[in-house]
Amino acid sequence: MFNSLSPVIRKYLKKHHELYSCQCKAELWEEICSKSLIETGFGSDWRPDFNHKVGVDQVTDTGIKISNKGGKIADDNSSVIISGSRLTKHKTLKDKLDFLSESHQDYVFCLATNNKEWLVGLPRYYFVVIDSQKLDYHNQEWKETYSTKGKSKGKHNGYICESDNFNARISNSMSDQLWTEIKSNLFEEIHEIII
Repeated sequence: MFNSLSPVIRKYLKKHHELYSCQCKAELWEEICSKSLIETGFGSDWRPDFNHKVGVDQVTDTGIKISNKGGKIADDNSSVIISGSRLTKHKTLKDKLDFLSESHQDYVFCLATNNKEWLVGLPRYYFVVIDSQKLDYHNQEWKETYSTKGKSKGKHNGYICESDNFNARISNSMSDQLWTEIKSNLFEEIHEIII
């Protein structure tokens, strides 16, 4: 569905690297994605206003809601790790999972990298598309986690879940931020982009 985006994303990433040696992330990735969506006819409502709407960074002309993420891809491309919402304002695990079960975006567009490749001078990205509906956090079995080190040993420090499609954790020390390792069987598409 989004195959046509990959060569256009590559074109804009090449322009990025004509100016910058650092990896393309955050709002810069959002803008490159927006330009690519517009150029390939999908359209985009993205604006450079640093608006951090929950879960949605841009919407196409046909109403497809997209969340742009950076990510770290495994050496064998078997999974990608992304960060998600900070869930502090949702007090209980049930509240957090109820919030995550709400439909915020349709797809996650992840621009992932492998730091080992970059360290040896191989500037490579992986454009990974994930159907957000398949990240069914609320249908998983979650367990409490406890610190195993230092003064806080034995103190509750978050939650984890493990499933066939993804593993996730909520880390208290990081504003209850959600971290998800998404396994490759959930990749709708993956495109390797070498700069």
